[in-house]
Amino acid sequence: KGAAILVTNQTFKDFGRYRLFGFLPIPVVVAVVFLVLAHIVLTYTTFGTNVYALGSNEVAAQLSGINVKRHNLILFALVGLMSGLASVLLTSRLGSTRPTIAMGWELAVVTMAVLGGVNILGGSGSMVGVIIAAFLMGLVTFGLSLLNVPGIVMSVIIGAMLIVVISLPIITRRMMQRRRN
Repeated sequence: KGAAILVTNQTFKDFGRYRLFGFLPIPVVVAVVFLVLAHIVLTYTTFGTNVYALGSNEVAAQLSGINVKRHNLILFALVGLMSGLASVLLTSRLGSTRPTIAMGWELAVVTMAVLGGVNILGGSGSMVGVIIAAFLMGLVTFGLSLLNVPGIVMSVIIGAMLIVVISLPIITRRMMQRRRN
C-alpha cells in the first residue's frame, strides 16, 4: 500500500553504512568495482564488441554471426542484477524502503547516460564518459540544493540539460551539412 518498510536487521543496516578503511563507503566501493569491470568487459572483450554492435544495428549484428537473443538475455539479466544490487545497497544505507523510493530518478539517469556520450539509440558511449557525467550531475544537483531550489525546478533544469545534450549534436550536424551544400 505504498508504506515504508523498516529494516530491523542491524547487520543489514550496517552493511550499507560501513566504511572501508574508515572513510570509503561500501556502496562506493561496489560501484567502483563494477564500473571498472564493465569498462574492461566493454572495451577489451568480444562480448563488449558484440554489445556495441547490437546497439548500432541489431540486424547487422545477427547477420554477422552474433547470437542476438542470447546477448539480449545476458544484458537484461545483468541490468536486473545491477538494479537488485543497487536496491539492496540503498535499502541497507537508508534502513528502510518503499515501493516508490526511486520514482523520478529515470530522468536523471538518462540525462547522465546521454551527457556521458551514450547514444540513446545504442552503439556508442563509454563508462568513463558516464562517470564524468554522473559527477557533473551530482555537482549540478548539489549546487541547486545548496541554493534551495525546489525539487520540481531541479527536474525542469535536468530535463532542459537532457534536451540540450540530445539536440546540440543534431543541430551542429545540420549546420555543417548546410555549410557543405
